[in-house]
Amino acid sequence: MNKAQSPSPASPTSSSGLEDVLPRHERWILLALFLLAVGLRLANTFAMEASPFFHEPTMDPRFHVEWARALAAGEEFLPGPFFRAPLYPWFLGALFRLFGDGLLLPRLVQCLLGGCTTLLTFALARRAFGQRQALLAGLGAAVYWVLIYFDGELLLPTLIVPLDLLAILLTMRLADETTPRRLLCAGLAWGVSAIARPNVLLFMPCLAAWLWWRARGTGRITKTPGIAQSEPRTLAPAPGRLAAISLLALGTLIPILPLTIFNASRGDTVLISSQAGVNFWIGNNPDSDGSTAIVPGTRPDWWGGYHDAIKLAEESAGRELLPSEVSSHYSRRALSHIAAQPLDAARHLLWKLKLFWTDWELGNNQEVRFFHTRFGGPSRFIPLSFTAIASFGLLGLILCLRRREHLFPLWGFVPAYTATVVLFFVCSRFRVPLLPPLMILAAHGLVWSYDSLRAKRWSRLLPALTLVALLAKTVSSVPDEFIPSAASGHWQLGQVAAAAGRHEEAATELAAAVAAHPRHFHANRELGIALQAIGRTDEAIAAHGRATKLAKGQSPDLVLPLFRDHAHLLLQAGRGQEAEASVGLLLRIMPTDPRAADLARAVRALAR
Repeated sequence: MNKAQSPSPASPTSSSGLEDVLPRHERWILLALFLLAVGLRLANTFAMEASPFFHEPTMDPRFHVEWARALAAGEEFLPGPFFRAPLYPWFLGALFRLFGDGLLLPRLVQCLLGGCTTLLTFALARRAFGQRQALLAGLGAAVYWVLIYFDGELLLPTLIVPLDLLAILLTMRLADETTPRRLLCAGLAWGVSAIARPNVLLFMPCLAAWLWWRARGTGRITKTPGIAQSEPRTLAPAPGRLAAISLLALGTLIPILPLTIFNASRGDTVLISSQAGVNFWIGNNPDSDGSTAIVPGTRPDWWGGYHDAIKLAEESAGRELLPSEVSSHYSRRALSHIAAQPLDAARHLLWKLKLFWTDWELGNNQEVRFFHTRFGGPSRFIPLSFTAIASFGLLGLILCLRRREHLFPLWGFVPAYTATVVLFFVCSRFRVPLLPPLMILAAHGLVWSYDSLRAKRWSRLLPALTLVALLAKTVSSVPDEFIPSAASGHWQLGQVAAAAGRHEEAATELAAAVAAHPRHFHANRELGIALQAIGRTDEAIAAHGRATKLAKGQSPDLVLPLFRDHAHLLLQAGRGQEAEASVGLLLRIMPTDPRAADLARAVRALAR
């Protein structure tokens, strides 16, 4: 039935009106996409049970599980205001309270959320461009391995992605007709997403400017010309632009203000969470590589880093600090560094932009590509890459600028969200929320290219495909600084085996890590420890020796034991001169540390 026609009284669907909302064949397409998405995610989840991190997560997933288990038990987790936005731990805690604290069921629920992501991607693409683009984008969201991987992890993207898509979709509806109800609903969706991860709030001024711009010359938001309504009706008077912006802001604040009030009841003024300043310093300190999520001078584990960061801030201030003051301390340090070294800061910002748009998954919990390749389900065999998504997605973004006013909530989200990540630091899971919008834009670029090819519009198609090729070359170019995925993955498996006392297995994994990246300091150091534990002394000395040559700039808490073990093994083997040379290198690395001097004196005395 033609969508422009009204259903007849005899029509079997006339009572529901579903045929006006979505044709029957599209409902079958949606069902197929949903089942495909959920099926691939279920297969991945059951395959990933073989990973040692599935039931024993580390870093951020472990933090979320600990928080959720405390919530389920009715216990306080962290005193004071929220350090991190709480929506995902609340979600996890609710599941634990209802079904127990096993870690399989939450992942199964997240598989269903992945199916919802696919449906929302289809719906947003259909509203923006049409059915063909919706099918391509929905298929991409269903099968892309990165989305599938993160729907199986106990991390924020599984909530953030569908929430952001829903928020964009509801905001797009404002381009058809702006009513108080639609403004409040759109704002509410953005507010709920913000209490999962607050960085989306940086997009809200852009949306406010968009609403203001659409009202130019009239002072009131108007219906976009050329957008068909599903049925004839009388449009309610549109609010003025100040009223529209206020209603959007009010909707956004409704989910947020209870958190702000809770934080105030704990004695501090924090909008949602107090983590922003620490993250800003992590990504904008003089030693930042743009990706590693460690505050300089702190331990590399989650709780060690958390407590050390607070301690360093309080030592600098000379007093105990509120969480908001800790955040402000690190924000000031980052801004001071940027002001003192503006050219270096600008280069670093461009470097982070390169990291964001490179076809590489930077994992700061576990090595994403390695673990999905080793343990993942059938999606690892589907040849869809970030290079293709990004290059055609950026083409689609350029093409949709012809309808830039109507499509701004979609295309504007791409540069705005990119900026919210690049201002801090870059990793794979932070990029995930951008993938479905990019897929929608990529689908638009692909359909446009196909139509141009069929119509033989060479003057438009050839420059566009040249641009796609240049973008693909840029995105696929991986910087030499990146540690190979296999090196990081084998190192992480080696750590797990060593912690469990399986030193032979640990040595095998760590040797594979060193083979993949010989200059991996941690892998060499831990390989030496594992080899020492199983009595392979000569190989342990060699591994420790390689690590000592890579020790400059590493934490003293790691460097001192490394040189102590290396010197001890050399002395046991009767290689005193080499032991003296080793501690001589230690003194060059840590010339002012009295612990290094003490160790050097002790080794030299034993060597003689």
